[in-house]
Amino acid sequence: MKEKINVEGMTCSCCGGKVEKSIHQLDGISSVELDVDNGTVQVEFNEDAATLEQIKEKIEAEGYKIV
Repeated sequence: MKEKINVEGMTCSCCGGKVEKSIHQLDGISSVELDVDNGTVQVEFNEDAATLEQIKEKIEAEGYKIV
């Protein structure tokens, strides 16, 4: 499954790196594509191993807001 998530507060590549690293801690993540300029994270993942809610929780745990 592929999902695009709008994220508020990512302002630089360092922010994006923190988010990407956090998401990759979950099982079943195939790819993470960040667009810091537009505040989006596109994630491809196996629904049997990870949920969209778990991915969003990882982003919020890094201090960013899902919008």
